[in-house]
Amino acid sequence: MIRTRSPYFRLVDDLLNEARPWLTHGGEFGTRSLALDVEEIAEAYIVRANLPGIEQEDISVNIHEDVLTISGESAAENRAEDSKVLIRERRFGKFSRSLRFPAAVNGDAVEASFENGVLSISLPKAEHVKPRQIPVTIASKDN
Repeated sequence: MIRTRSPYFRLVDDLLNEARPWLTHGGEFGTRSLALDVEEIAEAYIVRANLPGIEQEDISVNIHEDVLTISGESAAENRAEDSKVLIRERRFGKFSRSLRFPAAVNGDAVEASFENGVLSISLPKAEHVKPRQIPVTIASKDN
């Protein structure tokens, strides 16, 4: 026996595919979150984000009171009037992400670079929170 899929299921699938960008906080309205990789080394925090198809001038990186904010916008592509979207998984519109670090960072020494669609940010830790070696001395006993 062969079962065919009801046309009503196809209609629901089409509606959900059209609505997905807005249901997942993307699309042309609202601000979507940005996926990040954050790594901690002894001297700094390293943040990386994939931003394919986004121009450097459309990216903003700010730090204020140990809170890093990355934001920007990607423009939607123009479609022909007679086109019908079959699948829409790529997101367009504004994006933003803010995060606070567990230790103070030196905001004056933060560096950001953008290469091959990857944003890399180095946030050096403040001197007072960096690990340091404490010398141990031998106390002499006076008899």
